[in-house]
Amino acid sequence: MTLIAIGVFFPVYLNLVAGIQQVDRKLVEVARVHGYGGFALVRRVLLPATLPSYVTGLRGGLGLGWMFVVAAEVMGASEGLGFLMMDGEMTGRPATIIAALLLFAVLGKGTDLLLALLGRRLTYWQDSFASAEEGKRDAQDRARLQAV
Repeated sequence: MTLIAIGVFFPVYLNLVAGIQQVDRKLVEVARVHGYGGFALVRRVLLPATLPSYVTGLRGGLGLGWMFVVAAEVMGASEGLGFLMMDGEMTGRPATIIAALLLFAVLGKGTDLLLALLGRRLTYWQDSFASAEEGKRDAQDRARLQAV
């Protein structure tokens, strides 16, 4: 568990630090002019501004976490999917190995999808290329419905 925690910590931490460093200085100055300081400044300015970077770090950390889970289970576990893969190798059952790999892939993609949806929900206010494309699709859908 320590291996997984250490492996996941650094991508999340580095993305969060990068997000904090990229916060527009003018936002912080305006918040200070309006009397925000300490926790209020973090809650009202820094947290929303760094949230996209934090979610990106979480997604990267999640991918690394799954890789470390596989490595830890392969190296010395007595149960789990990694153990099942090693057992399939030792007993000559390629179907077991493929099934374990597919299950790891489905679990990894599923958790990444959940985190991406959560990130999209938390950063709905963000004005980005992806949100612009989504808005354009919504406008096209509304135009099609009005034409019918």
